[in-house]
Amino acid sequence: MVSVTGALALLSAGLYLDGRTRLSRDLKFGVPGLRTKLWFQRLVNNNDISMYNRFDDQCLLRPFSVALVFEDHSYTWRDLELASNRMAHWYKSRGIGPKDRVAMFMTNSPLFVVSWLALLKIKAVAAFINNQIVGPVLLHSLKTANSQVLVFDYELRGALEESIQGIREIGYKTIVTVTPKEQVLSRFDEHLKEPEERFFDFMEWQQCSANGFPRASREDVVIGDAVALIYTSGTTGFPKAAVMDHGRCTLAISVWTGICNITEKDRTYDCLPLYHSAGAIIGIGQSWISGSSVVLARKFSTSGFWKDVREHEVTLIQYIGELCRYLVNTPEDPELDKVHKVRLMFGNGLRPDIWRKFQERFGVATVFESYTMSEATSALFNLTSGEDGAGAVGFRGPLVRAFQGGLRIVKVDLDTEELIKDKHGYCIECGPGETGELITLADSKKMENRFVGYYNQPKLSQAKLIQNAFVQGDQYMRTGDLLYRTKDNFWYFADRAGDTFRWKGENVSTAEVADTLGHVEGIASCTVYGVTVPGQDGRAGMVAVVLKDAYWEEDNDTLVISAPVDEAEGDVSAAPIATAVLRKLNERALHEFMDRLSLHASKRLPAYAIPRFVRICESELEITGTFKNKKVELKKEGFDVEKVQERLYWWTPKGCYVPFGRKQFEELHAGRARL
Repeated sequence: MVSVTGALALLSAGLYLDGRTRLSRDLKFGVPGLRTKLWFQRLVNNNDISMYNRFDDQCLLRPFSVALVFEDHSYTWRDLELASNRMAHWYKSRGIGPKDRVAMFMTNSPLFVVSWLALLKIKAVAAFINNQIVGPVLLHSLKTANSQVLVFDYELRGALEESIQGIREIGYKTIVTVTPKEQVLSRFDEHLKEPEERFFDFMEWQQCSANGFPRASREDVVIGDAVALIYTSGTTGFPKAAVMDHGRCTLAISVWTGICNITEKDRTYDCLPLYHSAGAIIGIGQSWISGSSVVLARKFSTSGFWKDVREHEVTLIQYIGELCRYLVNTPEDPELDKVHKVRLMFGNGLRPDIWRKFQERFGVATVFESYTMSEATSALFNLTSGEDGAGAVGFRGPLVRAFQGGLRIVKVDLDTEELIKDKHGYCIECGPGETGELITLADSKKMENRFVGYYNQPKLSQAKLIQNAFVQGDQYMRTGDLLYRTKDNFWYFADRAGDTFRWKGENVSTAEVADTLGHVEGIASCTVYGVTVPGQDGRAGMVAVVLKDAYWEEDNDTLVISAPVDEAEGDVSAAPIATAVLRKLNERALHEFMDRLSLHASKRLPAYAIPRFVRICESELEITGTFKNKKVELKKEGFDVEKVQERLYWWTPKGCYVPFGRKQFEELHAGRARL
């Protein structure tokens, strides 16, 4: 029998050991991970891998419990099942079958969830189209989906109508709105139109059969079959459609549910856009595993956030870092700030300087921060309730590393974006405290490390991979993100490498923005990059523009270049040896250009992708040996008026560019101006 003294000694030793190794933290990830692997293998063995079956499980367990709450209306699991049955029959009547794609251009609503479920149950694939894109980017996304059917919310018709000819030309034969017909026809701009005047039809799915589809019809679904196509702004070009498959999605939501200990008693608040994997796969999908209720918001609102959370007795909130910053910056309300039932918040991108402020002000005990990508082969997790690990995107103790290997931080040249190799041609892993690019093992033989890539874009998929990274025959995926780790096994996000940055919770492709702005008359060349802004998450877009010669005129002053003076020889009368004609901008032409740029940006770019700053360059942009613009110095100088002697403009809330000078610079740093 162990004495009291001995027990205390063992306890002290255990606490000391845990403090050194953080074994208890490791177990929070390792145990759910192991449990998920065993459960997942049983699903594979039983041909039960379809993600829709997880929803079906909840319908059988709790048909009349609340599954979804939206704008004060509650929907039971049975409600969603019957509605999605009807819509599935409508899709089948239009010839949609297994592996066919359907483009969904929709906002957050129960109809988004119903449409997705309908397609899942008939083994078809939803392509979630970002509802903020327009013009060429929208056409590209629709073309990539390789579908003939487009369903949309009526409120988004403007973007479709503008590009309708192009949409027809790329093969879309069926364009229907899910918005109820009576609601559309009640509008002044529609009720007078004849049917042939509309570019769309109505999806009158409510009249279809409510009969379900047998579970046996999905036994042929395999782990690599797509759950959805979700578009991501990669390092180059237009958006790419990442294939979210049944295997990876089921594993992800199961791990999330296990680590957060989500049960049927929980209510999760999801105000993130459902066209992203965070809002849909995690926010909605976790409820299909746990049986919890989802309180869905049409969009994020600082004024409505806590009101919804309190009113619907929410216990879990989903976030992105930008969302938390907005909430922290709202006026404090000591009487209401901590009046809620939230026990945990989960998401990604929570900045270290906001992390503890948010927890302390709003009284949210636990944060589950994660790092992943739609196309990633692995993920990082950090679950913390105090100071220890606040700000880290992941914790990787020995237990986690044993079950989830294959994440490395390696040295990279920030100018060329090339990985730095050793004398044998292998990547060099960074030590603790060193910042480098995160790469993740891409092993097709292992379920947890499979790289699926981008739909219908094999070259772009291959470009994400590197072979022989550490040994001959291995393969890793480049994330394009810079991270560092500490000696105590915490991993921190440092920055985004390459041509993508994050702003307003969205990934912005600099190549996409530069290509769009390059069509503005007057631009000879331009390059886009992200710059840090005091008090803001992510990076704001900035574009450096070189104008055509027509926008310049000769200055009356002339630059005189003289020969060096040799005072030792007493020669102080050296004559000028050359002159150079100075140029200055034509103010009227520049003003007209900025007006055109403002109009083009507002019409052709999503709000989050519009560059917040413009720099008018007086010389050509520097390029690398591979003809890429050098952005390192441009990023360092940003919009600092002490470092930039060229014209600067910034985007105002009025939707146009105006001159940016010292006064505006000081206001921005003082937090008196908003972007």
